[in-house]
Amino acid sequence: MQQESVAERLWSFLARQTIIIVLVGLIILFSAVNPQRFLSGENIHNVACQISFDAIIAFGQMVILIAGGIDLSVGSVLSMAAALTMGLQEYGVGVAVAAALLMGIGVGVSNGLVVTKGKVVPFIATLGSMTAVYGAMLTYTQQKPIPGQVEWFTVFGSGNLGPVPIPTIFMLALLVVFHVMLTRTRFGRNMYAAGGNPEAARLAGIQVERYCFWTFVLSGFCSALSGVLLASRLNSSTIHIGLQTPLLVIAACIMGGASILGGRGSALGAFLGVLALGILSNGMNLLSVFTYYQMAIRAIILILVVAVDAFYVTTVRGKLARASAIGAQPVGRRAPPASQG
Repeated sequence: MQQESVAERLWSFLARQTIIIVLVGLIILFSAVNPQRFLSGENIHNVACQISFDAIIAFGQMVILIAGGIDLSVGSVLSMAAALTMGLQEYGVGVAVAAALLMGIGVGVSNGLVVTKGKVVPFIATLGSMTAVYGAMLTYTQQKPIPGQVEWFTVFGSGNLGPVPIPTIFMLALLVVFHVMLTRTRFGRNMYAAGGNPEAARLAGIQVERYCFWTFVLSGFCSALSGVLLASRLNSSTIHIGLQTPLLVIAACIMGGASILGGRGSALGAFLGVLALGILSNGMNLLSVFTYYQMAIRAIILILVVAVDAFYVTTVRGKLARASAIGAQPVGRRAPPASQG
């Protein structure tokens, strides 16, 4: 029994502190292998800027995961938003940015309605919207890059406020907003309840479908905002933007404490997950690791993290089931006498 208790505590610790362990391990590894380049101020600045775009999307994805869903359309929305931001600048930067953000919100509304009213599984619903939006983006761009037309617009993606990149400021502001929303508001508390146990939440008077709907709207907005900032940084839009984004942000959220079964996660966890994967990519680039190998390594990490999460959830449910069974036994009842055969 003592060995089982130690094993359960070890798995519980690994599942809850996975992101801290991975983050510290990566920093130690790359600091030891290439300290001059990895720990330089320029590299730290680059990492802070690069992770900002994915972290903004991860905040929206984390909210959906907490509510028990998933959004595979984030990469396509990112790409379409970047294309609209560049392609509509001839009508004014304000018009271009507004069109991109409204497109993201519109995709979120569509996903939310399909899932809540159409009763389509989120995986299938967002897989369909991912394909539809990506097809629309290819049609709009004619599969060609769209260069920017307004030079000053690049300040939002490439500029700095003191030593801090402006995209990082956007990311930190959203981190605070999502943290407060999830921890200090009734909306956040009800979202955890809806994702953790939808039936119990309905019995408690929580409108689960409404909360699910708004999570998709938030995700669409965050993806579009990230696309606007990324287009500003690149001063162009290409059809290759966002191809790996869904895998990356989902992996980051799960590493940061979210569960594929819903009911768990935090904005800070999403940020730490993106930071860990950003440091991993940055360190591998500094070591000149082949791009395809990097993709395989990230996929393996995602599988391992999901496996740890699934094992932990199974262990916890088993303990709860055993506790419920013990609690259901009548108290004070004597065992029947043994037969005197």
